[in-house]
Amino acid sequence: MSVYLHVTIEVTSAGFESFLAAMPQAVELLERRAGWRLIGAYMQQTGRLYTVIDLWELQDMNHYDSGFKQLAAAEFFPAFKAVIDQTVRNETIVFAEKAPYMR
Repeated sequence: MSVYLHVTIEVTSAGFESFLAAMPQAVELLERRAGWRLIGAYMQQTGRLYTVIDLWELQDMNHYDSGFKQLAAAEFFPAFKAVIDQTVRNETIVFAEKAPYMR
């Protein structure tokens, strides 16, 4: 049974391009090495601008922890974390499961 990770990331307007440039390397590692599956990544057009919503499919709740540990151990992580620390204002992480009416 899969669990879904819904991440809402509020980015500073000045750091938005840096954030977008840093994410592909993290996504590549999480998908290739950790086995996470990025279902969608969306940039809000209304509401709070410079907000990104990522939706990931994970095997279970433990998969989040193991994936994050692999990301943190990556050679590029210190530079990636520096970009995240400088650009992200707020991050909300929510775990969810499929509703019974989903196809």
